[in-house]
Parts: sequence; C-alpha cells; structure tokens
Amino acid sequence: MTKISRPIIRYLTAAAAYTCIGLGVLGVFLPVLPTVPFFILATILSFRSSPKLRRWLLRHPQFGETIRNFLRDKSISGRILRRALITLWAGLTISCLLVPHWWLRAMLVSLGGAVTLYLLSLSRIGE
Repeated sequence: MTKISRPIIRYLTAAAAYTCIGLGVLGVFLPVLPTVPFFILATILSFRSSPKLRRWLLRHPQFGETIRNFLRDKSISGRILRRALITLWAGLTISCLLVPHWWLRAMLVSLGGAVTLYLLSLSRIGE
C-alpha cells in the first residue's frame, strides 16, 4: 500500500495509531481496558500512514498472530476467545459490585452481552 498523500491526514492517522498502541499497552495492565482491539485499530490506522508501524504490529511476537487472523478472516483462536470472555466478565462483575446505581449495572451487563455476542460470532481457529 502507498502512503497517504496529504501530510496532515497521514500525521493525524499515525498519531491516532500510536494513541491506540498506548491504550493497548495500558490494557495489558488494566483488566477492564482491552489490548488486542486497540492494536487491531492501530494496525488499520497505520496501513497507509505508517507502514513501519504496521509491519511491527503484524510481526509482534505476542499479538501479531491474533491481529493477522482478525484482519484476514475475522477469526479468533479458542484460547484467546476464552481468555477474552473470562477477562470481560470478571471486569464487569467487579465493576457491577463497585457501581452504586442499578441502571449503570444494567448498562454494563448489556454492553458485556453485546460484546460477548460479537466475540461468539467470529469464526474460530483451533477448535
């Protein structure tokens, strides 16, 4: 792919990609913040703005295979799916215990259900 011709757009998309990487790195340490979705978004944003960053993400030893599988055919490994669902619902359970309002709990559970349905709709590798 070629780089974006307008420098301002290229810099903005590269900045957005690096921001997503920063959020993804935070997600490694904070269980309620997702890691891989931010890395996938950073890869998409870097397609034309930063080929070097895109290559680094696609070849990353920890997350590269998951990113490649998702971008290639919207698939996820069974192991990653289980880990994502456990982390998602553990974080939501803790959040629901800490949130004082019932409507916020209902919103959290609804969003968790929507994310769960989306994850389950992805094709699986290795099952």
